[in-house]
Amino acid sequence: MKKVSLILVFVLCAALCLAACGKTQSAPEVTPAPAVEATEAPVLAPVLPGSNLSSGETEQSGESEETASFDEEAFNTAMSCIDLSVDELYLMIGEPSGSSYAPSCLNLGNDEAGEDGELYYEGFYVATYRQGENEVVRDVIRNAG
Repeated sequence: MKKVSLILVFVLCAALCLAACGKTQSAPEVTPAPAVEATEAPVLAPVLPGSNLSSGETEQSGESEETASFDEEAFNTAMSCIDLSVDELYLMIGEPSGSSYAPSCLNLGNDEAGEDGELYYEGFYVATYRQGENEVVRDVIRNAG
């Protein structure tokens, strides 16, 4: 009798597992974002999470998104510098108009984390990781607009 009960429990557990695995989840309903009317608003400097920078510590031009031009050639050149030293980026497209740094939210396997940085150029910014004297280009992001 115990063997039959154990076998029955095992069969029921297996059936429940199979039934649960066979269920598919429905995709979440997508709700479109409400339309936002364009207004003349100042461009806010991107700041990394956890940064304690005040607006006076970031050097950036006061151009609005509408008047800021975009240098496609500099952007593409910066993209080719991903995973290279920031010094190589400077040689190729020049110094940024401003920058900001904050303690890194990533620990790249090192005992002490470095800093995440943003280097501001006309129409885009370059995300970097700096530890000690070494700073590496991690990504190039085009400004919205």
